[in-house]
Amino acid sequence: MSFTVSILGAGQIAAGYDNPASKVILTHAHAICQNKNFKLLGFYDTKFIQAKKAAEKWDTKAFAEPKPADVIVICTPDTCHLQSIKQALSLKPKLIILEKPIARTLKDAKKIIALTKNIPVQVNFSRRFIPEFQTLAKDIPNYGNFLTGSGYYGKGFIHNGSHMLDLLSFLGIKANSIKTLNKFSDFYRDDPTKTVKIGNFYMQGIDCNIHSIFELDLFFERKMVRITESGAKINDKNTQINFALKYLYKNIYDFYMKEAG
Repeated sequence: MSFTVSILGAGQIAAGYDNPASKVILTHAHAICQNKNFKLLGFYDTKFIQAKKAAEKWDTKAFAEPKPADVIVICTPDTCHLQSIKQALSLKPKLIILEKPIARTLKDAKKIIALTKNIPVQVNFSRRFIPEFQTLAKDIPNYGNFLTGSGYYGKGFIHNGSHMLDLLSFLGIKANSIKTLNKFSDFYRDDPTKTVKIGNFYMQGIDCNIHSIFELDLFFERKMVRITESGAKINDKNTQINFALKYLYKNIYDFYMKEAG
């Protein structure tokens, strides 16, 4: 069984970060093209010339309007996600893949959740699909109670900080309370980078113009976990972070097969 895919947005994560000859998989286009279970129909972008360039690069088509498919991938800017969801739903796909975060505002996020209550939506918080992170999530219950920890990130609490919040949740570390300690704008005016206290975890904002960073130290009763280089290493062991999108599509296909029985 194979599934058709149409991509809304033709920017970097959709098509630009790598190319068909790359040894790593950093775009949705590459992840789709290397997976025999999916067929990329093409790209739609409000800037048709950008869709055309992406289509030429990935040997597919550029569309003047969104194209129906089994899977619709939304790679538009955060602020456009609500409109993109409405476009995607009008195409009646089987599933939607939505780049993180869900939306730039809570109001839009709530509308998206309400609109998509009858269709599966996978938000691309990429680290949760990487095998090494999945193994870590399974092993963590053996480490005892979570004691404390800290993390460093930049470029917006919603845009990038949401990755850290999702990873904490994926690893079973609950955000029972959140207290903002500091905030500043280092990239987005409407999305400041915040330093917050989440239970016993301190999430510290770093100006992305000075340091580009995503790292965590997690202390449990019986073990410490250190995640560095944006998730490329866990306790100094390499992860397959450069293939996160490959595993996203494997997850999507496995979901389909499970639903099909």
